[in-house]
Amino acid sequence: MNSLIDGVINLNQHGEQMSESCSCGDKAEVNATVKLHCKTCASVIEKFVVKKPLKAAGLAAILAYSSSSFIGYAITDNRYPLEVEYAVLEACTNSHKKPLSYSLYGSKKKLCLCALEDTMNEISYVRFKVNEKGFLKAFEGNAKECK
Repeated sequence: MNSLIDGVINLNQHGEQMSESCSCGDKAEVNATVKLHCKTCASVIEKFVVKKPLKAAGLAAILAYSSSSFIGYAITDNRYPLEVEYAVLEACTNSHKKPLSYSLYGSKKKLCLCALEDTMNEISYVRFKVNEKGFLKAFEGNAKECK
C-alpha cells in the first residue's frame, strides 16, 4: 500500500512526477506547515510542520476518508428499518398468551427494547436479512441477559 501512496502522492497537480531537487541542482529541503482549523470560526485547532508535505497530506486524506467511512458505518449500520424494529418489538411484547397487567406490560416492553438494542448492536441489518435464525437466537440470549 505504501508504494501505491508514493505513486499517487509523488505526482503534482498536472500529473507530472515531482522532484525534490531545486532548479539550482541542490536537493531541496521540503517543509510545509499543516493547520487544522474549525470550519465555523476558523480558529486553529492543531498546527504541525512536516518534511514531506505531499506524503503527509495524502496519508492524512486517506486516514480521514477511511475513519469517516468507518464512523458513518458504525453510526448508521446498527439501525434496522423502522417497520422491522416495530414488528420485532410488537412480537416480543405481545407474545404472552394471557393478558398482562399494566406494570408487567411496561416491564416486558423495557426488556424487549433492551434485547432489541443489544441485538442490533451485535447483528447488522444485512446479517439479519441473511440469517434470521441467528438474529432470533441472539435476541433470545440478549433478552435473558436484560432481565
